[in-house]
Amino acid sequence: DRRTAPVFSISATLFASTLPMPSTLSNRAVTIYCGLLMAITAFSIDITLPFFAQIRTAMQTSNDLVHATITLNIFFLGIGQMLFGSLSDRYGRRPAVATGLSIYLLGALVCVFSPNIETLLVGRALQGLGAGAAPVVARAIIRDRFTGKQIAQNMALAAGIFSIGPIAAPLVGAVLIELGGDWHIIFVAMALMASALMAALLRLPETLASPQLDALRPAAIRRNIGTILAHPQSRYFLLLSGWTMVSIVTIISGMARVMESAFDVTGTLFAVLFAAHGLGIIIGQYCNHWLIGRFGTLAASIYGAVVMTTALSALVVLSAADMVNAYGVSALIVLYAVGYLPVYSNAASLTLEPHGRIAGFTAAFYGSFGQLFSALVASVVLIASGGRLVDWSLALAGIAAVTLVGLLVWQRAVRAA
Repeated sequence: DRRTAPVFSISATLFASTLPMPSTLSNRAVTIYCGLLMAITAFSIDITLPFFAQIRTAMQTSNDLVHATITLNIFFLGIGQMLFGSLSDRYGRRPAVATGLSIYLLGALVCVFSPNIETLLVGRALQGLGAGAAPVVARAIIRDRFTGKQIAQNMALAAGIFSIGPIAAPLVGAVLIELGGDWHIIFVAMALMASALMAALLRLPETLASPQLDALRPAAIRRNIGTILAHPQSRYFLLLSGWTMVSIVTIISGMARVMESAFDVTGTLFAVLFAAHGLGIIIGQYCNHWLIGRFGTLAASIYGAVVMTTALSALVVLSAADMVNAYGVSALIVLYAVGYLPVYSNAASLTLEPHGRIAGFTAAFYGSFGQLFSALVASVVLIASGGRLVDWSLALAGIAAVTLVGLLVWQRAVRAA
């Protein structure tokens, strides 16, 4: 705490000296900025996918190490969320964002000039660590700036902007390929995005009203973690959400290899087929809103898990029978995404629900745990499946089935209580 205090104090002072009056930035502009800040995580992952084959060839490396650029990024994204959640509570939202974006920018530049896969992995780890500031601080800024119903409305707007990322990023990658760009250009694009967000940060007012002086103290962190894990509902859905997230990380990290090995689909066509799953996420958001209003949060999650399991089970059957092509795989992944959104989103709500006093820390811990756990488990799944469509599909269907069973077990326990 003492070692980092001078750095963040200086950062806060420098940024404060350049700020215009807060009234120059509208509430809508603040929310849009938060949505763009959240989108940097999906953008920096999905834009790389069409370039996997190019990176593998250029660096003369293995598929597993190329896929590690995703899982390692997600792993450090989890560490970054935990770190920057506490830092933003202690020193302010703007210094935390500025520091996170600076680390992300450094990582992008390391990637641009990487001579080998090992250096590229270091750069991706730095990017993940820095990007960890984005989702945590974005949510905190909205919570600071708005009250009552406005919080939910502006969170929804920011989430809507974020949801564009999984669609736009691979398509941007495809356009860059069509324009003749090589893999270096995607990291130049990431550096430019980080620079633009840092420039916009100069117009963002500090929204933290009262810094938490003990936010970084080990005793306070241990106490908060203990409070979360001691609550049966939070503990259960924290674990369930981490397990569910393994499926999306396995898809993001492994789909490029599976599509190439099974159907020889790479580059632009892969980018278009992969981008379609973003539509499933958007549809899932609308379905989840309706299902919660009609049946409740837990029931909406169960319906989502049924859709996930059905889509992935169909993928297993069709791939084993050699009756599916690249377009069919993409369609079933879109259907999976429709079901995934209610499960993961509602698990977050059920984890955070009992902890209003430490909502910010709980959100950071939730995100951090899910990404650390899913990155580790998905790495094992990807190595074991070896890019084989049937094995990959079977692993995904198994993850979805366990998620569905877990939700049904909790529903039964609630009814019995």
